Amino acid sequence: MTIPHFKSNHDWEAFTQIFDSQWHCKKALLDRVKDDMLPGYNWDQLQPHTMEVINDIVSNLVYEVETEFKKTHKDYKTEDDEIFIPYRSFKENVTEALESAIDAYHIKKEGQPVCDTLACADHLTDE
Repeated sequence: MTIPHFKSNHDWEAFTQIFDSQWHCKKALLDRVKDDMLPGYNWDQLQPHTMEVINDIVSNLVYEVETEFKKTHKDYKTEDDEIFIPYRSFKENVTEALESAIDAYHIKKEGQPVCDTLACADHLTDE
């Protein structure tokens, strides 16, 4: 989704108010997880991977809480509720499926080494 081309300053202000509200909520949740897991650490002391893990935890918890909330508050349920796939698990699932397909291809084709990266997968389309 992209930022829309606003027709008026009023629309821009309404958009930024929603953004500010969402950002303050997300930042509070990120701070809460960071402080619970790493008490005494500031954001500038954390490695990028650690920040990514904290963000993943918050994103997954928000999804789980929203799902649980909508189970008990049916009037909040929408038709898109069942579509969400967390990015990290989707990426891992696709990677695993591709690696499995590459391995299966090489098992069938004797004498070829098993690819250990996707960079060597271009020969899979040669047939």
